[in-house]
Amino acid sequence: MTQHQPTTTLDRLKAFRDLWRLPDADYHAYMGTYSELFVDSPENTKADYELGIPMKGYSQGSSDEISRLYKVIHIMCTLGSVEKMYMPPTVDPTKSVLDNQILFERIVADDLDVRPGAKVLDLGCGCGAIAEHMAELTGAELFGINIDRSQIAKAWRNPNLNGANFNVGDFNVPLNFPDETFDAVYAIQPMTYVTNLEATCREVLRVLKPGGRFVVNDVAALDAYDRDNEHHRRLIQDTRELTVFGGFWYYRYWEDAYRATGFELLDSEGRSAVEMIKREVSLYAKYEAAV
Repeated sequence: MTQHQPTTTLDRLKAFRDLWRLPDADYHAYMGTYSELFVDSPENTKADYELGIPMKGYSQGSSDEISRLYKVIHIMCTLGSVEKMYMPPTVDPTKSVLDNQILFERIVADDLDVRPGAKVLDLGCGCGAIAEHMAELTGAELFGINIDRSQIAKAWRNPNLNGANFNVGDFNVPLNFPDETFDAVYAIQPMTYVTNLEATCREVLRVLKPGGRFVVNDVAALDAYDRDNEHHRRLIQDTRELTVFGGFWYYRYWEDAYRATGFELLDSEGRSAVEMIKREVSLYAKYEAAV
């Protein structure tokens, strides 16, 4: 059984080293891309939905630009507690970010409803940390795609992921898998970069076996979100700086896309991650003050 340990001081020192050794070209590409990708990111609120305004897909950057961004971001995330590169819903407010990730991933594993040996696709798999836990929890054969080649290389180097299959891939183009390949697919906070949510969902449905489940957790606007509320805007900006998400859309747009592409919606639940975000913002503020 693999052990899910918090990021250690040695891990953080290695991350500082990797950032220090970062080629100038990669640094400048990251800085330029970061500024470009998050200016006027697409947003659709409840008011937009009720007015019938179509969801605006993410189109700020090309696949190459997003890949350059994540080549650096995944190193920076190691400095905090979000090496898995997502903020978990607050399952237990008394526990750490990592503990809440582990608790949440157990919920996802249950929702996938697969047996040992099943084929499961991780959409936007990062370095494979979530896939490692999913393989342990389900006994499934894990596959993963991610846009950043450096993260895929790291996933392949993980000795706990022997038997998993990771490849560079982009969910905004047709998936490179035959029809009805997977027993289940999950996506934990990569899909705010979809250019066309229905097109991506349609591809997921194509590669799923009949009756297979698609489990998604991502950033979404809920009923109470007010784009003119300064506190709300600050929370969104803090979250974006932590996890580098793209578009921000009212949850009903997501639900409509699933139904429109042929999925039966079994559950849709708004889970707050505010407590986890506040903790991580505080930690990164300490790093910023130190440098």
